Amino acid sequence: MKLSPPTRPSEPLAASGVEPSAARLPPPPSRRRRTSRIGRWFALLVLVPTAILAAYYAFVAAPLYESEASFVVRNRGAMASAGAGADGRGGGMAGAFATSRPAMEEARAVLAYIDSHAAVAAIRRDTDIVGLWRVPEADALSRLWWSEPQAEWLLWYWRRRVMAEFDPETAVLRLRVQAYRPEDAQGLAARLLQASETLVNTFSARSIADTMRAAQEDVEKAEARVLAAREALIAFREREAAFDPQAAATGAMSTLAALNNTLAQARTELAERRAFMRPDNPQLQILQNRIAALQAQIAAERQRVTRGEEALTQQVASFERLELERQLADRQLASAVTSLEQARSDAIRQQVFIMRVADPHLPEWPRYPRGTFNTFTVFISLSVLFGIGWLLVVSAREHAN
Repeated sequence: MKLSPPTRPSEPLAASGVEPSAARLPPPPSRRRRTSRIGRWFALLVLVPTAILAAYYAFVAAPLYESEASFVVRNRGAMASAGAGADGRGGGMAGAFATSRPAMEEARAVLAYIDSHAAVAAIRRDTDIVGLWRVPEADALSRLWWSEPQAEWLLWYWRRRVMAEFDPETAVLRLRVQAYRPEDAQGLAARLLQASETLVNTFSARSIADTMRAAQEDVEKAEARVLAAREALIAFREREAAFDPQAAATGAMSTLAALNNTLAQARTELAERRAFMRPDNPQLQILQNRIAALQAQIAAERQRVTRGEEALTQQVASFERLELERQLADRQLASAVTSLEQARSDAIRQQVFIMRVADPHLPEWPRYPRGTFNTFTVFISLSVLFGIGWLLVVSAREHAN
């Protein structure tokens, strides 16, 4: 008698002892095997790199000392305005803000200078920065790798060891320098601070020179005009043989007035004598001759004053033009000198300088490398990345199944 087949594939055949086809599938991996696989990959991708990094920081990495300095870039105008406001004499915060803006620009220029090839070249003139970062204490990974580095590579390493930050609210520049020896870090920071002061002084000298140049040129032009006007006056006096034509013209007019008065008196006397003297009286003839002489002299004086190229009127007009030119030249010179003094005063007020807030200190313990912090950060980061990657792999497998 045959047995009927099972109603469900999962039910075994009781009589024949044959198991269903589902029972012949490979068994799924156990939880322990999955955990072991995850552990191996976690150890390979997370623990091994973290251990290598921890070993580097513990046994290889050389300590780095950091020297720090703080300074501000100020100008004398801002300090004067702020001081006046504090004394209650005017100025105040408005004046300080108006005059401190150029100092902010100079501070940003110093910040850009510290991070440039120019600063590296200036420091290398008297400081062996290559040897400073290739001392025997330095480890092979963090040290400067080249004994004769190119400018670009040296600047790249310079930016890793020299940092400058600018706080726009307080206008304080913070300089940090790292080296493998404490005295090297302090010395390099001090030398870089001196180079920044030299740069700021150069800016101030250039600004003063540019401000003074225009005012000095105006003074030189005014002086040349004064000299030309005075030389023209001297040439006129030598040519006309007259020191002061105006005084000569005044004297000539006085002479004409006196001659006219004398002529009037002579005519009056002649008229009086004609009343009681005979026409052939010798005294009448004398008076007539005198009147004729006065008339001739008056005519000659008038002609000298008003007619001809050498007339006093022409001389006076020429003299007045030359004198007016001299006066204008003198006034221009006085104004130019005043402007020069004002420009010098303004240039001094706008002069910028570095005020040290904190000098570079001598570090006593190495601040870098922060091995514990870096190792812990790398471990957390790799763990997070591993977890994300493993979730992506598991999701891809489930999607494929």
